[in-house]
Amino acid sequence: MCNTPSHPDTILRITRTFPAPHEKVFQAWTDPKALTRWFAPSDEYATPLVEVDLRVGGKYRIEMKAPDGEVHKVGGLYREVKPPEKLVFTWAWEPGATCGTPDYETLVTVEFHARGNSTEIVLTHEGFIDSTERDKHNLGWAGCLNRLPKGL
Repeated sequence: MCNTPSHPDTILRITRTFPAPHEKVFQAWTDPKALTRWFAPSDEYATPLVEVDLRVGGKYRIEMKAPDGEVHKVGGLYREVKPPEKLVFTWAWEPGATCGTPDYETLVTVEFHARGNSTEIVLTHEGFIDSTERDKHNLGWAGCLNRLPKGL
């Protein structure tokens, strides 16, 4: 896997608030059944496979099936698991992926902040090879986060 240091113009940061306790929102990010309900860029996609080994050094793998039948596969390793406050994991598209650069690893950090009865998520995705890749992932993450309530 290739890695390059992040430059400010290739760091993606998204902040969203959800009307649920941070324990429940954290669980939506870590429970395979919950992930199959929401983790895809739009409602036209299906998420037929989610594997999660939730521990530092554990692997995850997600398959998203596009409306045209193409399957996009992404996976990585958990670098930090701090329930219900923080997840850090590598992100790498498997060969054949058309929505990202295969064989290239980036890093995702998701922070879960309790805000009364709600949860603020701060998602930081860094290490993109250029701003075009960052912008593609911004669209994907925006779609996923729009669907996250389906996993709560």
